Amino acid sequence: MSFKEVIYRNYVQNHTHGLYGAETLDDIRRNIPAWRYYFDRLLPQSRDASVLDIGCGKGSFVWFLQQEGFAGASGIDVSEEQIEYGQTLGIRNIECADLNVYLASRKEAYDCIIARDVMEHFSRQEIFDILTLVRSALKSGGSFIMQSPNGEGIFFTAILYGDLTHEIAFTRSSLHQLFRNTGFDKVQCFPVGPAPTGLTSAIRWLLWQLIVLKMRFYKIVETGDSSGIFTRNLIAKAIRD
Repeated sequence: MSFKEVIYRNYVQNHTHGLYGAETLDDIRRNIPAWRYYFDRLLPQSRDASVLDIGCGKGSFVWFLQQEGFAGASGIDVSEEQIEYGQTLGIRNIECADLNVYLASRKEAYDCIIARDVMEHFSRQEIFDILTLVRSALKSGGSFIMQSPNGEGIFFTAILYGDLTHEIAFTRSSLHQLFRNTGFDKVQCFPVGPAPTGLTSAIRWLLWQLIVLKMRFYKIVETGDSSGIFTRNLIAKAIRD
């Protein structure tokens, strides 16, 4: 058995509970304002859209999608332990499955496929193969949304090396390269900074803008180009061509 299989088998007990404690629906509910801030503009406009969350963990984001009106939203994860934990919370439409096998059997089945904090767990070849399967599982014009460690980020190493199963970080450039070589178009990348959903987070958001200005100054001095995403994670959206 590989080290990843051992870790995924005990992911809740030996990883997520140690970091976040035993998560409840109330804990998940507290993420809703930030998730709306990051993802609402990226999700399908129609609430009848078929949405799949791959590597859904215990199903927290699936539950969020369902609360937002995507009643048929579903999720899969290779960790039976995480799926069982989510089911004890009452989260529906989640199941244990290998994403490669699952996607291969669902040609043009989805309007949107989501992978939050997932793709960094795979090798480059595996990522390329998964994106090929994702494309085939999307309807024409369907979208793929992912969140992963940002190789341009100031503190991205804390994410990249915070889990033994992580293999890679991404940048805007590498994501464009990946998507355009796996049949996607209209690639967009976004920062995952503080979400101004209250007074404290609004202050953090403002201070972060000042830090970004400073980083842009450093970068333009070195390279002549001030563009960049400097948050630890980034979100990318691409459309099946």
